[in-house]
Amino acid sequence: MSKTETVYVQRFNVFTRILHLTVIISFLTLALTGMALKFADEPWAGAIASLFGSFKVLGVLHRIGAVLTFAYFFLHFILIFQNWRKNDKSLLGFLFDKTIGMVPNFQDAKEIGQTLKWFVGKGPRPRYGRWTYWEKFDYFAVFWGVAVIGLTGLCLWFPTWVTQYIPGSWLNIATIIHSDEALLATGFIFTIHFFNTHIRPEKWPLDRV
Repeated sequence: MSKTETVYVQRFNVFTRILHLTVIISFLTLALTGMALKFADEPWAGAIASLFGSFKVLGVLHRIGAVLTFAYFFLHFILIFQNWRKNDKSLLGFLFDKTIGMVPNFQDAKEIGQTLKWFVGKGPRPRYGRWTYWEKFDYFAVFWGVAVIGLTGLCLWFPTWVTQYIPGSWLNIATIIHSDEALLATGFIFTIHFFNTHIRPEKWPLDRV
C-alpha cells in the first residue's frame, strides 16, 4: 500500500445507518410540525400549516413522527442487547468499557481539557478514541430528550387516560416541559450538532464517520 492511499473503515453497519436515517426523518418531522404548532399564531407557522393542509394535519404528522421516535428508541435498545450478547463482558462492563462504551469516563474529561488547550494554541490537537466526548454527549442527549419529551408528549396525546392517575393541572406542566425541551433540542441540533457534523472545516460538508 502506498503512503498516499486512503483506507476507509466501515464504522456503522447497514442496520445502524438505517436507524440513524429514521432518527433524521422523525426529528425533522417533529421539529417542523412541533415548532409550527408551538408558534401557531405566527405568520410563518400559518404558512407551514397551509402548505400541509391545516394545523390538524400537522398534529397528525407530529404523532407519526412520535411513533417513529419510539420505534427507533426501542430498536436501539435491542441493538445494545444484541451487541452485549456478542461480548464476553458483564452488562456493566460492556456499558462502561473505555473502548466501545458510550458512558463518559475520565479519559473524556482529559480530552476536553486537551481540546481547550488546542483551541487556544497551548497544545497539539488531541487524538480521540472511537467515540469523542461530544458524540457521547449527543448520544445521551437523545436518551434524555426521548424520555422527557416522549413521556410528556404521551400525556398530551392521551389526556383522558392520563388524568385518571394524575391531576389535570399537571398537563399544563407537561405542556411547558414538552414544548420548551423540544425547543432546546431543536436549537441544539441545528447549531452544535450541525457544526460538529457538517460545518467543521475538515469535515465539510459532511462527517462521513
